[in-house]
Amino acid sequence: MGSVNKVYPHSLEAEMAVLGSMLISKDSIDTVSEILKPEHFYGENNKIIYEAIISLHDRKKAVDLLTVSEELKKTGKIEQVGGTKYIAELIEAVSTPAHNQNYAKIVKEKYILRELIKTSTQTIEKAYDQAEEIDAILDFAQKSSFEISQKNTEHGFADASSLAHDYTDNLSKLYANRSGITGVPSGFLQFDDATGGFQNSEFIILAARPSQGKTALALNIAYHVAVEAQKKIPVVFFSLEMDKMSLVNRMICAAAGINVSRVRYGKFSREDFTSLTGIVDTFSKGKIWIDDTPGLTIMDIRSRARKLMLELKAKDPNFDKMLVIIDYLQLIRGRGKIESRQQEVSEISRLLKDMARTLNVPVLALSQLNRKTEDKTREGNKPQLSDLRESGSLEQDADVVAMIHRDHYYTKKDEDKNKATLIIAKNRNGAVKEIELGFIPEFTRFHNPVPREIEQIAVEETPL
Repeated sequence: MGSVNKVYPHSLEAEMAVLGSMLISKDSIDTVSEILKPEHFYGENNKIIYEAIISLHDRKKAVDLLTVSEELKKTGKIEQVGGTKYIAELIEAVSTPAHNQNYAKIVKEKYILRELIKTSTQTIEKAYDQAEEIDAILDFAQKSSFEISQKNTEHGFADASSLAHDYTDNLSKLYANRSGITGVPSGFLQFDDATGGFQNSEFIILAARPSQGKTALALNIAYHVAVEAQKKIPVVFFSLEMDKMSLVNRMICAAAGINVSRVRYGKFSREDFTSLTGIVDTFSKGKIWIDDTPGLTIMDIRSRARKLMLELKAKDPNFDKMLVIIDYLQLIRGRGKIESRQQEVSEISRLLKDMARTLNVPVLALSQLNRKTEDKTREGNKPQLSDLRESGSLEQDADVVAMIHRDHYYTKKDEDKNKATLIIAKNRNGAVKEIELGFIPEFTRFHNPVPREIEQIAVEETPL
């Protein structure tokens, strides 16, 4: 393929300058060790010397030509690195340690290039072999590139000292905030109070039977987060059921308080038109992206969300939050080689959880409930965790499971028409509870309930 005999990118000069700086200056060791790891070195001898320097430094020992040479003699590697003569050459290779950070970045960049070449070669081999489905190969290519780009934030082990430092930083941010909402706010006060909002790396399921309002509530949340909120947060909405214009129509009508059907069939007034165009202007300034491609696989969803996130990060260095919404989970297409639908949903659930953690964003997936909620022997027809359709893995993988219940769906009583309950059936980091919501079906809009004292005043002031 033309590149077989090419040498991998590297800079032995930069590696020598880095090591020379560390041998001259203790401060250089601290600076460089924050940037480089042993595997970043191309020269095996340089890697061994780097490990020896770090080992001495961690043990509070002096680092210089003599101590490093003695350390390598103890481990029997002094000849492997080129002897004391080569270590002395490292010191001569650098005139001043002041540029140690620049040297280290050159070494790191060459390492990233080598990793890109390796993963690209693997991708090419997979493409030639044709042993895997095209979706799997594409996902491998994009995931590999993403992982390389995230090398600076690679997790690995974290010791108690660094954990305590990070925890204190987070504690300071929470104290400065003190709103109780540490994640992406849903706009529904009691839900945010119970969960702290949608948290980064969490997999959240919003479930209901058909016609209970899953999509409506998800769109209400999306509109609040991306359009209404004082600090707008990007929302990525994958719709596998409805087209994007239908979704936009529902959001605009909900915000304007206008009957969705009237707009759909063009039966709205001039006043409605003015109100709608005003909301559209507000909506156009929002941070929402909708993908209504039918039949997406979980790999499609993950790769598209990842690509958009990288684009947003490139545009905004302060980017730190994004909400991914999927409507709905059971419509995600599997890989086609899984024996049963239950196994397929289990894999999709696991990969959605993995996506939330890998991208470090909250993933809100809508899900159907099975028919057990409509069993006449069940009191009140309220849904339970066991009603999640097709897989127990959904209950296991999800950090939060919220279920919509509307009595009016079953009772048909007028007094229940504008009431809904959001049941938090699972909350990994908080309490489970039931939350009362208001619901206006004509506008497909859920809202925070009116406080009882205000509601009572309104009733008392209503003329007979």
